[in-house]
Parts: sequence; structure tokens; C-alpha cells
Amino acid sequence: MKTLIIFLAFLAGYLLTSPALHAQTRPDSIRARQRVQSTTEQKRTQLNYYKRTLKVDSVKAEQVTKIQSDYKDSMKALEADKSLNDDARRSHIKALIAERNRKLADILDPQQQARIIPSTERQQAAEEKKD
Repeated sequence: MKTLIIFLAFLAGYLLTSPALHAQTRPDSIRARQRVQSTTEQKRTQLNYYKRTLKVDSVKAEQVTKIQSDYKDSMKALEADKSLNDDARRSHIKALIAERNRKLADILDPQQQARIIPSTERQQAAEEKKD
């Protein structure tokens, strides 16, 4: 009986000090895990992603990274340009996509292109070639 009381006392003490009771006082677990990467870390992460996904060497991965970053910079500039109407903006976007895909086609084989170029863009390019 004495051991049962001691066991229940320890069990109650353990349950009362469990982390679940302090959930509101703990730091935000999501924010604690997130870490802002520096520019060089982002570039290295992106480079490693292209090397793994496309199964290419560092030189080709660097070329793909440059093409993609140039494309993103051009899209940001186009988005910031408020002087264009919707039709002109769409035609510029199509031109930027076609230019990026052409550059990627110059350095990647079709299987690698399929991994990195969205299928909708590949279908659009195929339709334009037929016309």
C-alpha cells in the first residue's frame, strides 16, 4: 500500500510538470525551426537542388541557376512596370518564358528539361512550333 501511494505521488508529480501544461509558455516551435538563409546559402542550396534533380555537374547547375535567376529578375521588373496593359504584359511574359526555355534547351537534354520546365510551358512551346 505504501508503495502504491508513493508511485501515485510520483505519477501525479510527473503529470503536473509535463510540457503539455506549459504549451502557452513555450517558444513558438515553428518559428524556432525556421532559419533565414543568407544569399550564399540560398545559392548553394539551389545549386545542390539542380545538381540532384537534373543529375548534372556543377558547371551546368551554375548555368541553370543563372538562367533561372535572370528569368526571375526579369519577371520582377515586368511586375513592377505599371505602364503596360494586360495584353502587353502577357506577351512579355510569354517571351520571357520562351527565352528561358530556349536557353535551358541549349544546355539540357529533353529528360532534364521535363524535370525543370513545367508541363504547361512545354505544351505551349510544342503548340507554337506546330503553328
